[in-house]
Amino acid sequence: MFLSLEKYFKSTRFKTTLWYSLLFLLLEIVLGIIIYIYINQTMQLELDYSLTKQAESIYRFVKESKVNLFEFEPDSIYSTPDELVYDIIFEALAFNPNNTFVQVSIKDKIIFRTANLGKVSFDTHKVDNKINLINFYEPDLSDYPIRAACFNQDEYKIIVAFPLELITKTLDKLTDLYVIIAPIFLVLSFVGGSFLSFKALARLDKIIKRTDEIDTFNLATFLDGEEYDDEYGRLVKTMNRMLRRIKNSIEYINQFTISASHELKTPLTILRGELELALKSPKPTERYLEIIQSSYEETLRLIVIVERLFLLTKLDNSLIKLNLAPVNLVKTISDIVIDFSSLVSEKRVNLVTQFSEPEIFINADYEMLKQVLINLIDNAIKYCPGKSDIVIECNKGNDGRVSFCITNKAEPIPAEILPRLFERFYRLESSRNRNLGGVGLGLSVVKQIIDLHGFDIKIESDKWGNFIVRLLF
Repeated sequence: MFLSLEKYFKSTRFKTTLWYSLLFLLLEIVLGIIIYIYINQTMQLELDYSLTKQAESIYRFVKESKVNLFEFEPDSIYSTPDELVYDIIFEALAFNPNNTFVQVSIKDKIIFRTANLGKVSFDTHKVDNKINLINFYEPDLSDYPIRAACFNQDEYKIIVAFPLELITKTLDKLTDLYVIIAPIFLVLSFVGGSFLSFKALARLDKIIKRTDEIDTFNLATFLDGEEYDDEYGRLVKTMNRMLRRIKNSIEYINQFTISASHELKTPLTILRGELELALKSPKPTERYLEIIQSSYEETLRLIVIVERLFLLTKLDNSLIKLNLAPVNLVKTISDIVIDFSSLVSEKRVNLVTQFSEPEIFINADYEMLKQVLINLIDNAIKYCPGKSDIVIECNKGNDGRVSFCITNKAEPIPAEILPRLFERFYRLESSRNRNLGGVGLGLSVVKQIIDLHGFDIKIESDKWGNFIVRLLF
């Protein structure tokens, strides 16, 4: 159980739920603060507006009465100015619920005070503007601050005040409410987030489970869900593309292993048979020489196969670093043609060279380029019928690019087959002749080296029996 909880706490579900809950809580807190500030300011503005209007109304009633309150003389109706003022402003007091404390002064003489003020008098010396909104702190009147609107005009100073008890208690209740509902919302958001994360990640669980079932024996089975145009659908598409690449790579490795084993097995089998034949019984010296010569040829064939496999492996894994330098293509081709003179005589073919300039330079790795040219010329000699010409051309165009072209006679090859000639160990049935000595790696090596340099290569076969290889440097 503890392991399951530990696994859950480390899972994306828990982290997603936690972030969702914290974000929800943060939004709730921000919303609560905004509501708190809004209610506080709204109630403050409403109270200030009410108190201001009340003070202005009292002033208007007193002013319109045209009674000299400062020189008041008692009569049979009003024994004090306080009674007179109350009668004058009764309407203003009766219809405003926020007139808890009212004080009216004229020439700094208090002529009216509501009874609830008791012995407390508001200090009017600070009232210098027409309208002042200030807070008083009078413990004898209220445990809360008192908001007052102070009106000052024509020697009248009218103060209408109201304690902030209602606003304070309303905000306190709002705060208490948020303190109570915040944990409830947090729990609900966590539960809701857990449900949503489980629903959202359920498809991911299926992908994980299905991926875990895939091995080298069932790579042809791909993941379901590519039809969805969302993150999971794109993930499935990407993983299926990866599986297809892995499947193709494994199939290529398997085919490569089979082909390499077959090519290595043939000369090894011949070597074994010839050595067993030599050991069975005494033979003339000439016969031993024949066996040694044949074994030597098979050994050379093995060496060529291994060297080319080793070169291809290094090329595949980017283990070869090019040593680029200017190379005289004309001189390199001429030297290679001389090296092939004995093989050309044996095959009874002619190597014809055609150069547009006496010297044509390109920027390349000399050893790698020489390997390319040797492979191409060697292939042309092997598969060219006797008593025919092999034409080697090298030209430099007006745009500065150099082209190399080698043409020899051969059986026409279908266009759909031509790209496969670059595949490793691929050979046409007509070329599967042990006497030719090919293993189907020559053009693969050429293609890898050309691609490494960034050059272009193209092969063609026309209906007249011309096999053409073009290089563009």
